[in-house]
Amino acid sequence: MSGSATPERDQQLLDIGKQCSAPSCLVVDFLPFKCQHCAHAFCGEHFLPTAHQCDKYDAAKHDRVAPSCPLCNTPVAIPPGQDPNIRMEQHINTQCSVMTGRSGKAKSTPTCARPKCGKVLFSPIRCDSCKQQFCPQHRFPKDHTCSSSQASTTKSPSTANAWANVSSQTSAASAAAMAAIKRAAASTTTSSSASRSQAQSRPQVQTSATKPVASSSRPNPFSATER
Repeated sequence: MSGSATPERDQQLLDIGKQCSAPSCLVVDFLPFKCQHCAHAFCGEHFLPTAHQCDKYDAAKHDRVAPSCPLCNTPVAIPPGQDPNIRMEQHINTQCSVMTGRSGKAKSTPTCARPKCGKVLFSPIRCDSCKQQFCPQHRFPKDHTCSSSQASTTKSPSTANAWANVSSQTSAASAAAMAAIKRAAASTTTSSSASRSQAQSRPQVQTSATKPVASSSRPNPFSATER
């Protein structure tokens, strides 16, 4: 009975996985890979088209890479059978926005404003100084050489000099005002003292002038001696 149960068990295990289609392998893999070109099942070592020499795989059609321009960071499509160096040179001479000065097509999504970055911004970060949008890698002013921060640093010495001139002018004006106030106060005290001395001398003159009038002799009808 044990001998009859073993083949059934092996058959159940074979039904779970699939056998590798590579002629030199034929390993039963429980998690096989399916080739997208020939639609055959392969193991983990032979699932690539180059590993099992796929007949329907064409490297000229499927293994194409669009290199990016080193100046404007724009992907450049290489037609089949054309030298990538020639195509890149043609792009730099006629289509590159850095060399020709022409802007490319209108972009629906924003990109990083730092030169030679050009990353598509799904959640852009705006700089508070220059008001431009950057990627998380270049969001700080020191990372994208912010022009506003440089301008503020260059303007700060002139601003300090202006404040120094204003403060010196203000101190000179305040000193002149204090001197004028002191002179006005001194003249006021002098005039007040002079007026007081004149006011004190006037009653004495009047008194001396009235003394002879008081000492003049007139007949008194009510005097006892003259009756």
